[in-house]
This record gives sequence, C-alpha cells and structure tokens, in this order.
Amino acid sequence: MSGSLSIPEPETLFSEKLLWYCVRAKPKQEGIATRLLRHELGLEVFCPKIRFKRARSTGVAWVQEAMFPGYLFARFVYPQLYRHIAAISGVAKTLSFGGRPCVLDESIIADLRLHVADGEIVEIASEIREGEEVKVIEGPFLGVRALVTRILPARDRVAILLSLLGQDREVEVSAESLLPDIRHPLAD
Repeated sequence: MSGSLSIPEPETLFSEKLLWYCVRAKPKQEGIATRLLRHELGLEVFCPKIRFKRARSTGVAWVQEAMFPGYLFARFVYPQLYRHIAAISGVAKTLSFGGRPCVLDESIIADLRLHVADGEIVEIASEIREGEEVKVIEGPFLGVRALVTRILPARDRVAILLSLLGQDREVEVSAESLLPDIRHPLAD
C-alpha cells in the first residue's frame, strides 16, 4: 500500500482543507461512531469491515467485524470540527502524536477502497486447508477440534485426525461439517 500517515506541520494543522484523519472509536462502537459522524455531521467516513463464518453453539453464523478494530477514517476540516467529533457518541478521540492530529494521505484510503467490495465489506473465505485446525460443527463429532490431514475434493469430504480414547484416528467427514477455527484476521 502506498501513501503515508503523517503529523501535519503547524500550517496544515490549522488548514481549512478537507483531510483524512484516523478516529479512535470506543470499544465495539465503530458502527455507532460511523453512523453518527455521517448523519449528524455529514462527514465522509470510511470504516471497512470483514465478514466471515464463525462456529457458534447454535451452528455456523456469519460475523461482521471492523477490519481495524477501534478505528475508522473520517474526512473533515480539523479546526472546524475536531471538538464536535470528540463529542459524538462512540468516538474516543482523533488519533494524534505529540498533540497533533495524524493526517492520512488520500492514497491510503484509495488503496483500501480498491480492496473493499460493496462499499465497506470484505468477505473472508472459510476455505479448509491441509494442516489446519478445524472445528466440527455437525454430526457425531460436534464441537470437537481436529487437524485436517487430507482434502478429498471429488467426494466433497475431508480427512481429519481425531484423538479418540487416547489414540489418533483419521476419519473422513463432510467438508460442510467443518469450519476453520477463524478469529479476526488481524488478531495476533
């Protein structure tokens, strides 16, 4: 990705130009902050999200989370709006270093938007691969974690390694009954 994050010079800090800033949201409130910044202040806001399947106790569910948890990007004239932005529900502050807000180069937002379909959502495929840990989401081994040993594409089945009664056994199961153990892709 080209572009840069920079600390503005004093003349840029008080500029009346529309610039992109990184806004820190309160925990799990990126959506609220985005909505309010758009509707109450009329700002251009970019808060990309990822969508992926996750195993739940009730089965598989599609989950949508912020691509950059706790952050969103807003374009505004800093001297005019920084106080209003800080007062919006869901917003913690505008990211700054040394007391100066960080300006994002336009190309960062443009590059991110190239990789985001449907406005702000990127769908993460839940592909199963050999050597990957998976969770069984249906059938007699429901809830068990296993290691994928082979993919059998012609039959839409997968061979997994299970520990049963103290011994490792390879078992074939339907690919549909497995889900990769997915966390947020940016989590450590």
